[in-house]
Amino acid sequence: MEDALPDPELTAPETTTFRALIDGDEIGSGTLTFRPDGERDLVQEIAGTAFGRLTGSAQTRFRRRGGSLLAAAQTVEILDKDREVTRDTAAFRDVHVPQMGGDISPYPRTLVPAPALALALRTLPLAEKAKFVPQVWLTAIVHWPVDIRVEKREKVTVPAGTFDAWRVRLRPSLVDVAQALDELSATVVPPVIAHVAVDPAGRLLRLAFPTGPGRTDPPGLLEATELG
Repeated sequence: MEDALPDPELTAPETTTFRALIDGDEIGSGTLTFRPDGERDLVQEIAGTAFGRLTGSAQTRFRRRGGSLLAAAQTVEILDKDREVTRDTAAFRDVHVPQMGGDISPYPRTLVPAPALALALRTLPLAEKAKFVPQVWLTAIVHWPVDIRVEKREKVTVPAGTFDAWRVRLRPSLVDVAQALDELSATVVPPVIAHVAVDPAGRLLRLAFPTGPGRTDPPGLLEATELG
């Protein structure tokens, strides 16, 4: 991906409510919200609860500039009942960080913090066979390319209704390391599969994801229960 995420030019908050399942059993729920913050920023907020005791939130802020979205900052927090498990903050603009190869430089314009892949699916121009490879920030100063590929258009039914949707596959890209290794990982590492609405455009409807690296690990699933 050669440029930053396109700005969806939202003028009002947009919220989707989800339920979370592991191996078919419902274990929690949450919300995904995109909202403008003044004229300069767009904010993504994720909040959820799980297993009757865990709560978590992730706020990712993007600067709106010239029709593009530039990752600016992020805060992630997880609580177990009233006890803080982790709280992580990161800044992405106007900073230099170590890069592979031993140099330091700013983060790339295409940077997308991992929680904000939901925003990437909301803003990218999805179409049959479309492919995008943003640099995804994982933790500390580590970012890695992720292959986002539209597989096909199909009907999907979730608690929020039945929709015409794009089926999108997401997985780490190892092409820059070795093509053969990338092809091997594609057959070994389970992908994340998202279903994104054609209309209303870009709304995340369903996210199927592995709970571990093995093919025998139970599957995880997020399903939209309400589009607000």
